[in-house]
Parts: sequence; structure tokens; C-alpha cells
Amino acid sequence: MWTVAADLSISSLSIGTYGTPRNQPPRGQGRGQGTGTSGAKDGGTVGATDTVTLSDAAQQQVQKLKQVDANVRQHEAAHQAAGGSHADGASFTYTRGPDGKNYATAGEVPIDVSSESEPADTVAKMEQVKAAALAPADPSPQDMRVAAQADAAKLQAQAEQRRQGGDAAAGRAAAAYGAAQSLGYGQAGRGLTV
Repeated sequence: MWTVAADLSISSLSIGTYGTPRNQPPRGQGRGQGTGTSGAKDGGTVGATDTVTLSDAAQQQVQKLKQVDANVRQHEAAHQAAGGSHADGASFTYTRGPDGKNYATAGEVPIDVSSESEPADTVAKMEQVKAAALAPADPSPQDMRVAAQADAAKLQAQAEQRRQGGDAAAGRAAAAYGAAQSLGYGQAGRGLTV
């Protein structure tokens, strides 16, 4: 079983790696956390329903993370839809944004690329595997590798089909020759016209 990976990550979209900014203490530390009054505009305690106010830069990071999340989920959904019964469910890698929420920044869909018992079935399966790998609008390098592997397996299955077909054709020719011989068509003076 191979994995078709979205290969969409924050670094590939050039928006950087997100962590706690160096000039701000990690969440839950410093800035009045011990007093319970930090962040409340009226000087009262911060309740569970209060929202976190983000800087403009943090809001931009959240917007970029939301876009990446949507792209990753769309990419993996395309793999799943085209892969049909050969594709399993998507799994995601998450990044926590400055707003404390997790956003999908990478994903993958496992897809079965094993050969079937009959070459014709393998050919059909590999066509679907390739379609699944190339289904997203922006196939990743891993997607391209899976598509190439499906092509190679398809060519191998087609060669096996030809060998089986050639063996069957040779068997039919031998049977026809044997039948012609038994009817006396192989003897001198009698021709065989097809």
C-alpha cells in the first residue's frame, strides 16, 4: 500500500513556520496570567468565553493557515473521490495557529497499488490509481511518483495480457492446424484457403 501525500506544507507555501514569537511569552505564562486580569478590557478576570485579540501579523498568519487548511482538505478530498474503493481515509498533519486552533497543513490518502490476480483487473485498477494520484489541481511530487508507479504496473500488466493472449492465440492456431491435419487438408494436392 502506498501513500498519496498532498505535500502541502506551510514552508512550501512560503508563509513560514509558526511558533511562539520570541518577544512574547508562551501561552499560559507571563503577562499577568497569575493575576487573572490580563486581557480583560475592564480590568476584570478573563473568562472562558472571552476571545483572544490577535495582532495584525497574527491575524494574517491565521488567514494563511485557514487557506492552507482549505487547500489541503480539497487536495485530499480529490484523491479520495477519484481513488474510490482503492483509497482509504485522509489523515492530516496540523499546525496550531496564533489563535490556538489547529489547521491542516499537510495530508495524505493511502491508496492500494497492489496487483490484482488478473492482468485486465490490474490495468483497470492502475488507471484508477493514476487518476486518483493526479486528481488534485496541483499534484505534489509524491502524487507524480504514485502516478508513474501506476503507469509502470499498468504496462507490466498489459505485457502479461499480451503474453497470455499470445499463448492463447498460439494454442488456437495449433488446434486449428491439428483439426486441418485430421481432416486431411495437410496432404499434397489439397490446399487450405482462409
